[in-house]
Amino acid sequence: MFLGTLTNWADQKKVLPPAVVTAVEAVRRHDTSGLPTGRYDIDGSDSFFLVQELTTRALPDTRSEAHRDYADVQLVLDGRERFGFAPADAALPPAEEHFDDRDIAFYPALRGESFVDLTPGMFAIFYPGELHRPCCAVGEPAPVRKIVIKLHRRLFGL
Repeated sequence: MFLGTLTNWADQKKVLPPAVVTAVEAVRRHDTSGLPTGRYDIDGSDSFFLVQELTTRALPDTRSEAHRDYADVQLVLDGRERFGFAPADAALPPAEEHFDDRDIAFYPALRGESFVDLTPGMFAIFYPGELHRPCCAVGEPAPVRKIVIKLHRRLFGL
């Protein structure tokens, strides 16, 4: 997991994989405030981004997840969103697995889960296999507008 902010993008991009830098810069070329929700290709199925609008939920109403093939770059545009995260645990079986059709698996409660709150302009990167819990409310449930960049593992040489 990597936590960053667009305010410090010039410095942070120096330490990030080229695939992340290319994708974030492609998103930054868009006027994201006017983009409708939906999918936008950067490089076909290897890299694309989703504009999402959602209402965060109370922690017990959310689930931890991981992806097998794609990294997530979660960039908050409007609102506040809490994310849970924990180290990958090969011994933890998924409670529900959809890797083949949706590249996602959901997991039971995680031991050692930590939390971080993202505000507009902040982003978190979750690499394939990293456990994370998006859509958590900071206080009361509230609307969030965000971009989720999806980067296929082959872009990282995996």
